[in-house]
Amino acid sequence: MMRRAVLFDVVGTLFDVAPLQRRLRGSAFDAWFERLLHTATSLTLAGRFEPFADIAASTLKTTIARNGLSADANEVLALLQELPADNEAVAAVELLDSSGVLVGALTNSGEKQTQQLLEAAGLADRIVEVVSVEEVEVYKPHPAVYRHAAERLGVDARGITLIAAHAWDVVGAKEAGLDAIWIDRIEREWPFPKGKPRRAADGLLEAAELALAKR
Repeated sequence: MMRRAVLFDVVGTLFDVAPLQRRLRGSAFDAWFERLLHTATSLTLAGRFEPFADIAASTLKTTIARNGLSADANEVLALLQELPADNEAVAAVELLDSSGVLVGALTNSGEKQTQQLLEAAGLADRIVEVVSVEEVEVYKPHPAVYRHAAERLGVDARGITLIAAHAWDVVGAKEAGLDAIWIDRIEREWPFPKGKPRRAADGLLEAAELALAKR
């Protein structure tokens, strides 16, 4: 029987970005996060790599300047290191772990920062692998990231399910041969013209249950 694994996206999926949304009110958070992702993708397309923390800082400063905000960039960036786990995160991870599924995290963030979040949330012992894009120096949704994650886990891509609240992450995983479940709580409506996932969930626990169900 093929070995099974589940990978969680981290920021916005396993961890709640509400503190950032409260600090950057209105559309400012979305403007920043979208610019951050656009910049990361642009660097990947250009064949360059810069650490996620550095991109987060530079794009935040641009967002603050462009929107005439009074936010302190250092104060906002500090919140990235203190994000609370989603209220279903522990239950979802425990369900998968107790079912014998290998559980990991796949993140655009740095490994050290992600480990700190997992430890603070009490998830570090159950999430056995943290795979960061730093290891391949390209950002999700480049297929190389997901293929590298499969190699790190020692699991065939077909035996891995990615759980993510970002449609672009789901698309990247599926193009690399992984299974994927889209959590629709942020985007609500699938943003791509084609390729809507066969399986979607309202939250992490439902997504974990779907991952365990026969595909």
